[in-house]
Amino acid sequence: MKYPKIILCVDDDPDDRFLLSHAINRIDQAIVFKEAQHGPKAIEILTHAKSFGDLPSLIMLDMNMPIMDGIQTFKAIKKDAELSKIPIVVFSTSDREEEISYWKSENVPMVTKPSGFTELVSCVKNIISLYLVSE
Repeated sequence: MKYPKIILCVDDDPDDRFLLSHAINRIDQAIVFKEAQHGPKAIEILTHAKSFGDLPSLIMLDMNMPIMDGIQTFKAIKKDAELSKIPIVVFSTSDREEEISYWKSENVPMVTKPSGFTELVSCVKNIISLYLVSE
C-alpha cells in the first residue's frame, strides 16, 4: 500500500516533536509532519486521516507517554486492519530490557533518540530512507 509522504510523530515532549519536525524539514520539505502529544490523540488523527485517505506512511512512536504509553498506542493501532499496515518505529530514550524485548517480539524497530541535532538529522534520514516511498 502506497501512502503519501506523511509522518505522524506521537510524543508527549513538545521539544522532541519540534526538533523532529525541523530535522524532517531539513531532510525533505515535501514530507508532511503531523504530531500527537499522546496515544488517544494519535488514534483520533489516524481515524480522521483514514476517512480522508491521507494516512501517514510512517508513525514515529515514543515509548513513555501519559494516558497511553507506546505499547498501548501500538496495540490500539494494530486493532484496525488498515492502520496496522502503517510502519511504526519506536523512537524513544527508554532502554528497559522488557520494552526492548517486547518491540523485538513485535518486529518493530526501536531507535534511541540522539542527543544532538546533527545526529538526529542523520538518524531520521536513515529511518526515512527505509520507510518512505521515493518519488
